[in-house]
Amino acid sequence: MHPLLSTALTVATAYRAYSHKSLTPLGIVAAVATSVVHSIHPFSTLTTCLLFGFYIVGTAATKHKNAIKQTLTVSSTGTSGEATPRTHVQVFANSISASILILVHYFLIYGDIKAGKEITFSLVSGGSWKDTLIVGVMTQYAAVCSDTLSSELGILSRSQPRLIYNPLKAVPPGTNGGVSLAGFVSGFAGSVWIAFICVLALPVAKEQASSSDELFKFKATIAGVVIAAGMLGTVLDSFLGATLQASVIDVKAGKIVESEGGEKVLVAGTVRRRLAAGKSGMGATAKTKAVSDGPSGSRKVYSGVDVLSNNGVNLAMAGIVAAGGVWWGWWYTQ
Repeated sequence: MHPLLSTALTVATAYRAYSHKSLTPLGIVAAVATSVVHSIHPFSTLTTCLLFGFYIVGTAATKHKNAIKQTLTVSSTGTSGEATPRTHVQVFANSISASILILVHYFLIYGDIKAGKEITFSLVSGGSWKDTLIVGVMTQYAAVCSDTLSSELGILSRSQPRLIYNPLKAVPPGTNGGVSLAGFVSGFAGSVWIAFICVLALPVAKEQASSSDELFKFKATIAGVVIAAGMLGTVLDSFLGATLQASVIDVKAGKIVESEGGEKVLVAGTVRRRLAAGKSGMGATAKTKAVSDGPSGSRKVYSGVDVLSNNGVNLAMAGIVAAGGVWWGWWYTQ
């Protein structure tokens, strides 16, 4: 992407995050760093996927009907579950896999860039495997965008969500692994949006498509893979959340407790054990107690196992889908 354009987009995005309070200060730093990594690559579609495909759409979905969402859950501080600014951990959890693939690909093509060669995308049979990394970037953003829209808009579904591995069990809104038709439709829309960006902006090599028909078929194939990856990512995230992430319920309110910053929600007993681990309260900050500890006996684990936080689930899902995209690209070139 052109340096002036990428700089302008990065500054505009940082200002938007600051003015809308959609990111914490460290979150803004993380977002700018991520944008810089994406912008140094000659493919403008990568920055577009990050800023317009994921960040703008994702934050808009988070703000959508926020007043209603506040009534559906409670926050880990005991207040209504209002949207809080995303942290640097959340930013990296949703983008680090793509950033790594972009940096590796940039390193592999750096010689061609320095030589002034035109940098294009191709997956020709028997050709170079380098561009399979770009497929991983596209599938990762389809997955995280799809998952974000599925979560943020699906929670507004009029029908009660169902546990993904047990569709007969209705669960409270906000339960990890709780799915609904509205959530799947929203996730599908997110996948289609990322696919549209990829197909529109990806600079396909001439040897990849010698005719308009071949070009259409190739772009249609890429779009189909990106959409499928987005939906698979949504399902995978829901399954990981339902099994490896604890959903904590406030017994008195009858609502799921939302964590701050995508971290784990701890029940009172867990906090007491952590406090006891350090003498005189050392090692347990006031913030941890305030965020995690509800009134004694007011919270319990509703479903899932307390292995991963929401950030951990997002990171694992994004990494798996990115790796899957790279594998598909390699298979396609064989």
